[in-house]
Amino acid sequence: MDCPNCKLINPPTAERCDCGYDFTTRTMKQSYLTERDRQLSKPLVTTVGVLALVALKFAPRLASAAQERSMFEFVLVLLALAGLFGFWFLARKA
Repeated sequence: MDCPNCKLINPPTAERCDCGYDFTTRTMKQSYLTERDRQLSKPLVTTVGVLALVALKFAPRLASAAQERSMFEFVLVLLALAGLFGFWFLARKA
């Protein structure tokens, strides 16, 4: 069932949403999410968006480097993408 407050999809047996909406009384209560949960969810969305844009920008270059057999450029772009992925992964753990 979709939460009318935050639109999160919940299991049919859920009595409350993580945002605090109570399905039985149709009222808002205190959220289950902690302040740390809220802070972690914002940078994750931003980081994933930035990584997607970077990957889209470098995808044609990576493909052309692979076709031209320019191994230096191919490896350089792969290392840059791996570094960005590592940054994203470590940012999630912090």
